[in-house]
Amino acid sequence: MGKVQAHKRAAKAKRQVDLTSEKSQAVDRFEIEGEVLQCLPNTMFRIEVTKSEVEPIIGKTLLGTLAGKMRLYRIRVMPGDLVKGYVSKYDLGKCKITYRSTKTDSQSI
Repeated sequence: MGKVQAHKRAAKAKRQVDLTSEKSQAVDRFEIEGEVLQCLPNTMFRIEVTKSEVEPIIGKTLLGTLAGKMRLYRIRVMPGDLVKGYVSKYDLGKCKITYRSTKTDSQSI
């Protein structure tokens, strides 16, 4: 490899910044886990929250929609599935679904 290529690679490495840690530390939303109770039209779901960072949300039923990649790859969500998602601090009645799992609590042990 010549001097020019080495110089270009070093410059490119300096420009690359890892933004994933900044994205995951969004302060305007809360992560939740729940179970799908009912499927509604337009890829909307009723979700009962089982785990959350915020205590008052646990046990509530939220209206959930699929997040972008879930919708893009047409991930199917059925009643009884365990899902992960997030809730905006501005609207605690709606959530976005980011992950789907069919495992129950007894299977995950």
